[in-house]
Amino acid sequence: MGWRATVVPALTLGSLMCTGARSRDGVAGVPREARQAIDRANADWLDAMKREDATAIAEPYDDAGVFVTGTGESVVGRPAIALLMRQRFAKEGRLLDGEIADDGVTQVGSQVYEWGHVDLRLQGTGAASTRVKGRFLTVWSLDAGGRWKILRNLSLPF
Repeated sequence: MGWRATVVPALTLGSLMCTGARSRDGVAGVPREARQAIDRANADWLDAMKREDATAIAEPYDDAGVFVTGTGESVVGRPAIALLMRQRFAKEGRLLDGEIADDGVTQVGSQVYEWGHVDLRLQGTGAASTRVKGRFLTVWSLDAGGRWKILRNLSLPF
């Protein structure tokens, strides 16, 4: 799959879930600003996928943010992430419709961990549409300017 997700060193998804995942609205532990940034980035991602706007897809990443594809390839930094997305659009097509669903979000130390799943319908050039499903894990952190940015994003097959 590989369109969206994050690597969490020294933590597993199970241990994150045991730390007390918070409700989607960010109550009881996840900063409201982080929840708003996550919701905005997810909505913007879907729109950018439909427009095939690789630069907009890479925008929420930290300067040194890492995207790990479903096959384990790691791409570092916004320019490299945008290039990967442009290559994927050329190969796999654009998003016709889809959704991102958070299954959990929690704060551990200064970082916010978001995990969930995607269900997408892609349209390649001259090809029938294909359905792509997968899971993701994303690590968010405040940058030097006080903005929540993606540090790591890991795509996982469904």
